[in-house]
Amino acid sequence: MNKHNAKPSWLKKSLCLCLAAALLSGCGGDDGDDGMNGVDGQDGAAGAAGSDGSGNANPEFVTTSGFSFPSDSIFVAPEAVDGDNITNDLLLALFDAPAGSTVVMPKGSFVIDETITVANANELTLTGYGITDTKLDFTGATGDDAIRFEGGLDITVRDFGVYEANKNGIKVVGANGVHLTYTATVWEGDLTADNGAYGLYPLQSQNILMEHNYARGSADAGIYVGQSNNIIVRNNIAKENVAGIEIENSNNADVYNNLAVGNTGGILVFDLPGLDQAYGGNVRVFNNESYANNAENFAGGGAVSIVPPGTGILIFATSGVEIYNNELTDNETSAIEIASYFLSDPDVANYATNYGGTIANGWSPQIKNVYLHDNVIKRSGANPRGSLVTDIVNGYTAPVGVGGKGETMPAILYGGIGELLSNAGELAAFNGLVGAEAQADGVNYNPYTADDLICANNNINDNEPAAETQFPHVNIGLVYGTDPTDLTNFDFSSGSPVPTPTLRSEPVQGNSTLLNCTQDRLAATEVNFRGKTYGCAGDDLAEPACSL
Repeated sequence: MNKHNAKPSWLKKSLCLCLAAALLSGCGGDDGDDGMNGVDGQDGAAGAAGSDGSGNANPEFVTTSGFSFPSDSIFVAPEAVDGDNITNDLLLALFDAPAGSTVVMPKGSFVIDETITVANANELTLTGYGITDTKLDFTGATGDDAIRFEGGLDITVRDFGVYEANKNGIKVVGANGVHLTYTATVWEGDLTADNGAYGLYPLQSQNILMEHNYARGSADAGIYVGQSNNIIVRNNIAKENVAGIEIENSNNADVYNNLAVGNTGGILVFDLPGLDQAYGGNVRVFNNESYANNAENFAGGGAVSIVPPGTGILIFATSGVEIYNNELTDNETSAIEIASYFLSDPDVANYATNYGGTIANGWSPQIKNVYLHDNVIKRSGANPRGSLVTDIVNGYTAPVGVGGKGETMPAILYGGIGELLSNAGELAAFNGLVGAEAQADGVNYNPYTADDLICANNNINDNEPAAETQFPHVNIGLVYGTDPTDLTNFDFSSGSPVPTPTLRSEPVQGNSTLLNCTQDRLAATEVNFRGKTYGCAGDDLAEPACSL
């Protein structure tokens, strides 16, 4: 199906959220049919505290997104004026808040001078008056995190913005039930490594719903979920971060109807070594727009420092990912990049020493079972670059030299070196490192034989005729061949075979043979929160994206 037939529902919101600076101007609060109807039965309806006697919502008790405050809400510093420091008032309100409380921060711009920590909250709602109506300024605050939840059940965070956090904006660790909606995390000014790392940051949690949020300026990831399970990320805007949206070492995630614009990399799905949750899978990335993600990489370190500028979607060392019906436009390196960990660390001989423990827990440097289909790609590869892919870029685009093709950088780029090594038997020893429990899972593991099963079909070249001179092809590229019996895939000059790039490339449309296979579709993710089910198998059953 051509994605143009199913525009993402965030487009309805974009008229009031707009783009660029106008994204944070706020908008009126009818949640309509795009998935916000009733986290707790109150969205779009006036609660008791919001009644003015006429049955209409009193704007003093309703957020700009349409959430009405319950009659027993706890109001923090209601007399505060712009510029006041409300740190102590907010800490006191949250410390004393019983289960099921709604804590309302005042309207205006306020100073916070230390981390706001909440432990083991139960059905707590922390809200302001709107994504731009309540602004919390953490400039000069102590502590890495602006707002931090530790543990807890069914936590809602909504309708306010966090600015200039030292490291992380809104962090949630070890919770079951997290709803982040109509929040913003922002580092204003230049994009530098001095900005905080993570904007919206659930970690080691379950049942996570992130929607209608805005993240700008993160030196790592604007909207991030790590080491978690059962995740929905929908209808968000990630702008000018290193990684716009990132799913890391997490299982069962649906990422849809989002806009990633102006980041280094728009949407990332990673599995990294050494983490408590060793691997992830069953991640669907669909019906998103990843546009002009060409910011130079300004990460201060960490895994995202490898992300090439100009990346629409990056799949790295993970398995079980389906990418479909996305619009990928004006990304200057590649629309979609798929790479094993060997591209980052080619020292295969020392993997047992460097990563043996995490391989025993089920992590693999390989990628497996990635299915790309029905994505619409336009104007890809105008200025390919990035330290991770420098040699690859030179190989594809240099008109002279060994392997030089002198052609457009592939819009869909698959490394293939891990598959070549495994098919050649070079990774057989890794099997002995995989622990029995990880092998029994049967998800990622024992991955060191057979094909990676990277499939790409029905992707669409959407270049305009006027752009055909600069963008003559939307290509699929395979950097390393995957057949160990093909001697052209190796360099024998040192006396032993060394994998060498052969830089295959074919247009995505027509009689393409590269990556031409299909896979079973992945299952929709369900998030259970406060007794309701969210996602394509829940409240979004009628959402067009969920029918793709």
